Parts: sequence; C-alpha cells; structure tokens
Amino acid sequence: MIVPSEKNSPAMQRILTLLASMSNLSASDISREAFVGITTLACGGYLKALRTSRLVHVSGWRKTGKGFVTPLFSLGDRPDLARPEFKDADRDSAGMNLIVAALERAGMMTYLEVAQASGLSSNTIKNTRYMDILVKQKRIHIAAWRRNRAGPLIAVYAVGFGKSAEKPAPLSRAERCRRCRQKKRALSDNRGIAAQLSKIQGIRPAG
Repeated sequence: MIVPSEKNSPAMQRILTLLASMSNLSASDISREAFVGITTLACGGYLKALRTSRLVHVSGWRKTGKGFVTPLFSLGDRPDLARPEFKDADRDSAGMNLIVAALERAGMMTYLEVAQASGLSSNTIKNTRYMDILVKQKRIHIAAWRRNRAGPLIAVYAVGFGKSAEKPAPLSRAERCRRCRQKKRALSDNRGIAAQLSKIQGIRPAG
C-alpha cells in the first residue's frame, strides 16, 4: 500500500493543521477533530508515515481503567515518549466495582460465590486476576481460607482493607487419609439411616 505523503494528501494536511493548534491528541481525538477515519489513521498508515517523516511524535500516554495505555501525538520532530508501565494499582473496571459491591452486600465470599453474587463469570474473575488486584489496591482482603470439596484451600474475601489471613499449611498425607475415611464413614452412616427409615415406612431400599 502506498501511503499519501503530507504534501499531496488533504487528510494529512488536516491532521498537521490540527496538531499545530492542539497537542497530546490520541488517534481517536485526531479522527474526530480532523475528520479522518480511525482505520485510515492507524491501519492505513497515516500516523506511521507522519512519524517516519519526523513531523509528529508520541508526546504522552493516556491510561484507561482496563489496563491499557493509548499514545498521544503532537507536532514536531522530537523523540517519542517511552510507554509507561501500567501497574495493578492503576486498574479499574466495571467488573471490579461489581465484585466490591457484591462483597459489601453479601459479606465474606470465595471468588466462586462472588461470581454468582455479581453476575460475572468465574473464569473472567480468575483469568483477569480481579481478586488479587483488588487485594493489592486494598479494596478487599482475604478474611479466611476454606477447603473446597476437592481438598485444596480457597480464599474467602471480605470488603475493605485489612490484614489478609495467612494461608494454612497443606494437609499431610495422614490428614488427607483421615479426611477420606471420615467422608466414607459419614456416607456409610447416611445410607444406613436411609435404609432404616425405608424399612420403618415399609419401603424397600433402592439398590
């Protein structure tokens, strides 16, 4: 693709005229103010061509709550400003706010329970590390640890800043075996009680 130069493209002339009067504009800003399609600016190579010609440079960066930074452009032959690091403390999103609101409303919950209470997908909460980030931002903390049915520990979160509970040591082999025996014994006892009730009611036990 041959990209029009600044000398023969009305679109580029509009871009340069705009940047002569305003600075620190994003591609979206330029598209709106100079009446140039955003696809033309980015995918069409206009901004890249202007930077290559040293007519514009990256003069700043705009952070968004979703963890992204957007380059801002200004007129002139100057070095591009380095892209800043986006830290967890800078992040914010509607999903994170829903999590905090759910904990305020319902009290302490695991991330799986938070997913049900907030309407968010549990995979979204896990993959985006929302719970870890909110802990770093001191908006929530780990109030306790709970063992799920499979055995591993799962954090229980509470709203607000507080010292997070330390994660207990994993169960030893002997402890895991004892828990397994207890579950089997409880299951056997439940079956025995159910069988006795069935006999009393004159119902033959199933199986």
